[in-house]
Amino acid sequence: MSTIAPTTGARAMLRLDCDVRILVIVLVLLGIGMSLVASSSSFFAGGVFSDQFALTRRHVVRVLISLVVLAVAMHVDYRVYRRGAPAILAIGIGLMCLLFPLGETTRNVDRWLSIPGLGTSVQPSDLARLSLVIFIAWWVSRTGRDLTRFRSGFLPPALAMLVIAGLIARTPNYGTALATLLIAMIMLFAGGARLWHLASVAALCTGAAAIRVLSDGYVQKRVMAYLDQGDSLQEMNWQVYQSLIALGSGGLFGVGFGDSEQKLSWLPDAYTDFIFSVLGEEAGLAGTLIVSGLFLMLVLRALKVSRRCGDTFGEMLVIGIGATVFVYAMLNMCVATGLFPVTGLPLPFLSYGGSALVVNAFAIGILLNVSRGAKRRERGGAAA
Repeated sequence: MSTIAPTTGARAMLRLDCDVRILVIVLVLLGIGMSLVASSSSFFAGGVFSDQFALTRRHVVRVLISLVVLAVAMHVDYRVYRRGAPAILAIGIGLMCLLFPLGETTRNVDRWLSIPGLGTSVQPSDLARLSLVIFIAWWVSRTGRDLTRFRSGFLPPALAMLVIAGLIARTPNYGTALATLLIAMIMLFAGGARLWHLASVAALCTGAAAIRVLSDGYVQKRVMAYLDQGDSLQEMNWQVYQSLIALGSGGLFGVGFGDSEQKLSWLPDAYTDFIFSVLGEEAGLAGTLIVSGLFLMLVLRALKVSRRCGDTFGEMLVIGIGATVFVYAMLNMCVATGLFPVTGLPLPFLSYGGSALVVNAFAIGILLNVSRGAKRRERGGAAA
């Protein structure tokens, strides 16, 4: 007996009481992301900082911070967010409002808030998006079947969705605003909202987008460039054209790690918005299929966790987090392949970044905590 007890104790200590497959997938994506950032940012960093690994080191530090955040979130009971959901949403809206008087302007957009004393900045839209996911999960768990009623059920989360998306679009950041709307609509649909309610909101947003396109010359040029992609030398089509060259140059198995030519000032934002294109050039079609498969597996595992949760709040929370990964990955890949207008969205866990990486890691930590509760309930049911 004395020899068995230590072995059993060691196994208990090593066992990860969560959905290990989700954790492994995220760790693999982060590892692929670090290697891609090292390759795709080397030319730019060498020219700007005289150090080709300057951005790589920053990214590695942010990945380590993200892993700590993920580990902490994984051990915090997800039900604490239910109690503070309205306050969390208010904080998300407040941070977005702070952008207008205090935001840092880069490329004519106000998307970042500087953190005093740390010499860094955050993108409040990432936090606002997650606060909306938490709020909708709370609201659906609170109202239940009343979500089918327009005024008392559907209207409050719809207003929250429109406020958050409207503030994000005002910065302007239309890609993130669109992604936020899609994520919220998926959650409300999964929560049981009526299709005609969702269709009404979609029609309202489409009308607002059409008015914006007609009144903003720059946005209008982007849309027209997307509709006329045959003019490859047009300024608005330059990114997509270079992205397609990168993907086509990779062939089946790629040109090899670090050997991308499009990153040599041809492809803008090679280590952020168009990192998928560098993946296609260096790892080929095989590499893009592997990464796409990992994202698909992650979303499917999230759906499996949501079905096993046994708690409406946890179920909706996992659906929202899974939808976030799916929508961002889908839109980023569609932009890289010319199937959607350029939106400026990062590829989750792969693109160089700060606040987006940390917030996504925090969200995955929440998802893993929900999966821990599901596993415990299954063991309890089996024991009974």
